[in-house]
Amino acid sequence: MSAAVRVTDVSDPSVKEMVLLSLAGELDYTNAERFRHDLRQAIGQDRSDLVMDLADLTFCDSTGIQEFLNARKIVQDRGGNIVLAGPHPRLQRILHLTGLAQAFGIQPTVADAVKALRAPDIHGG
Repeated sequence: MSAAVRVTDVSDPSVKEMVLLSLAGELDYTNAERFRHDLRQAIGQDRSDLVMDLADLTFCDSTGIQEFLNARKIVQDRGGNIVLAGPHPRLQRILHLTGLAQAFGIQPTVADAVKALRAPDIHGG
């Protein structure tokens, strides 16, 4: 049995158009539905750009990756972008092998991810 993923909204209130979520634990088929609910609640209806801090996400299966894609669609439908920050090497490798790294934009740190979102071309780094 996997440990549930925890979604924590650590957004800076001064940056109203951007949501920063920190994920911790394991994201897989056993808790993907709960993650989807928590994610939608955290991003609300108004804010568009999303940074997901994955430094404390210890495991992510294909169901979790599908949830990242679902989040990307929600964000893009609002005219925003999504950047994943600090994924563990295994997850980063999977994202690169599948071509999804380009779709999301991967940055080594949250600060780099925020900077990338503020840049004109978030996929350039």
